[in-house]
Order: sequence, then C-alpha cells, then structure tokens
Amino acid sequence: MRARLRIELQDRSGQTLAVREVHNAVMRAGAQLIADLFTGQGTPISHMGVGTSDAPETDEFATTALSNAAVGDLAPLPGVTEAPLPEGAFSIETDAVHRVVKVRVRASLPPDTGVGTVREAGLIARKDNNAVLYNRVTFAPIVKGSDHELTMFWEVSFPYGDLQWLM
Repeated sequence: MRARLRIELQDRSGQTLAVREVHNAVMRAGAQLIADLFTGQGTPISHMGVGTSDAPETDEFATTALSNAAVGDLAPLPGVTEAPLPEGAFSIETDAVHRVVKVRVRASLPPDTGVGTVREAGLIARKDNNAVLYNRVTFAPIVKGSDHELTMFWEVSFPYGDLQWLM
C-alpha cells in the first residue's frame, strides 16, 4: 500500500496560497482498522483532521490522535480541528497497467475549522466517541485563516496480483 496527500490552501476568492505534497504513514491502529474491516468489524474512514505537531513518527507508528497542543510560541488551534467527509468524497479506480486499485479522498475543512498554524493531517475512523487515526502526515507549516479553505486530496494505492515482491 502507498499513499500520498496534496494539500491546497485557498483564500475566499479561490487564489491558491500554499500547496504541500507529501507521503503519509499508516498508524499501527490504522493497520488494525483495515484488518478489522476484513472480518466485518471496525469503522470506515469518516473524518479528516489537522493538528499542530510536526514531530516525526516513531518506529512504533503508535500515534493515536492528531495533536492540538501549543508548539513553541504558537497557540493550539482554536475550536474544531476535524470535519466529517462529505457524501461523494471517495472515488475508486483500477489502474490495470500498474496493478493498483486507487482510493481517492477529496474534502475541504470549512473556513472556521483548523484555524492557525497547521503541521499535520490525517484520516480518521470515528464512531460515536471512539476514533481511530488511520494515517498521519506531517508537512511544512501552513497558516490557515478563518477565511481560508484547506482542501486535502488523499490517494491510497492498493497493489494487486502476485505480491511476493513485497516480502
């Protein structure tokens, strides 16, 4: 599996103010989430969120949530830091040439969500008060104002065929 994220920050007029393109890491709980879905359990990806931490992932990949703590002189993000993925946020396509099935997720944080200096993002499976952070990505800071829209384009590729080369 391979995944990447493109983030675009736009002002009210639609002018692009910042772009980031990065690869993400699947969290251990995210891998367990996929394994649970195989057994008919688990919760599908339902939200995306942002946070303030740019700390690299440890070898355990055990981060369970995005951070909203103060970093240095920068305050935490006020208010809401995640948003539900809207109907139609997902699309799936098969690339027979490269033997991958690609899941694409496109969604935007509303202008009043995640306001401040954003350094991380992730996809979340949320059901009631329980949340599982599927993946996490860190990037160069983006300063989001309350009149900005932050759009994330996730692409997750699942290879198929003889996967012995992965071992």
